[in-house]
Amino acid sequence: MHPIIASRTIPLSTSNNPLSVHILEANYSPTRNQPLIILLHGFPELAYSWRKVIPPLAEAGYYVVAPDSRGFGRTTGHDDRSYENVDLSSYSVTTLVRDVVLLVNALGYRSVHCVVGHDAGAVTAAMCALIRPDFFRSVVLLSHPFNGAPEAPFNTGNAPAQEQDVSKGGAESSAGDVHGALASLGRKHYKWYYSTAPANKEMSNPPQGLHEFLRGYFHLKSGTWKGNKPFQLHEWSATELAQLPGYYIMPLDKTMPETVADLMATEPKEHARLSHGWLPDEELAVYVTEYERTGFQGGLNWYRVRTAKGGKYTADYEVFSGKKIEIPCAFVSGKLDWGIYQEPGALERMRDGTVCTDFQALRLIDGVGHWAPQESPEVVVDVVLELARGLDV
Repeated sequence: MHPIIASRTIPLSTSNNPLSVHILEANYSPTRNQPLIILLHGFPELAYSWRKVIPPLAEAGYYVVAPDSRGFGRTTGHDDRSYENVDLSSYSVTTLVRDVVLLVNALGYRSVHCVVGHDAGAVTAAMCALIRPDFFRSVVLLSHPFNGAPEAPFNTGNAPAQEQDVSKGGAESSAGDVHGALASLGRKHYKWYYSTAPANKEMSNPPQGLHEFLRGYFHLKSGTWKGNKPFQLHEWSATELAQLPGYYIMPLDKTMPETVADLMATEPKEHARLSHGWLPDEELAVYVTEYERTGFQGGLNWYRVRTAKGGKYTADYEVFSGKKIEIPCAFVSGKLDWGIYQEPGALERMRDGTVCTDFQALRLIDGVGHWAPQESPEVVVDVVLELARGLDV
């Protein structure tokens, strides 16, 4: 890791939130005169996933902090009880935002110049921006567009009940039930697989070994995989979803490690080693070591919160019904990232002002897939700096 990156653990020191957050940081000063940038990772990632982004942002004059989020890596104090006994409300999206706010205060800051989130971390970053525009001054989302806050049923007290469009905004549980139709096609959605009881054991003990499983998982979702070019879904339907690759819409009878193994078995050998260029084995080993130690359940709990029937753990989100992201916002991702298009129309809703009032930049990177902070960190840095520096003009 770059020599300017330091590691430490920050106790949040509240009676009802005993979290101790492990962070990677650069350019810390006791005077706290550098603007703060917060980097939030996705799944199955760690603060370490920002190792190529942290140094150039720090060298540009920012204090840069990347935490291991609740349930991941070396952060401790979260509810780590069994699948059956864990309190999933402690993994709610608003709780994740609270973690960030408390961390920032613990670091001696009253605001964040820019919050940056990748993948599942983009969900948290978007909620940071939505809930506390006074605290977070700008936001950059990677790979996961913001699809809006929940759309609450409207005017139902004064008019006959009408069918409500719940496909936009909110949690995945609002997207409608397509799982029976997917099953009839021999497929299942990976987010709902991640929400099942066996997923952690199956992913923590894969038949090919954890190194090969994670190598395949990172590789298949990267721009080095020369599969079909991603297309935009028009609706949340089984027939459209079934066109996505197997690591998104999985074979019905397969685990994720089995799905990855099957897909990697068909990869041309000259492609299969391309991901080593941006994720060599010694860096992949960091992920392997951490997930051997912790398993995946902490991160999988994030999916359980979002997919629970009836929005059981996302009711707090409805407080923000109809609210838009008001702070300067940008979106950057690899052009080969299927993740951009999982929620039909989400990116367009960001761009046209439906869910963001100050959308300033869109960057889709040629030849790059899902892991832009690792595959193309220089572009990510450029977008973050462009947005952050614009605040001071």
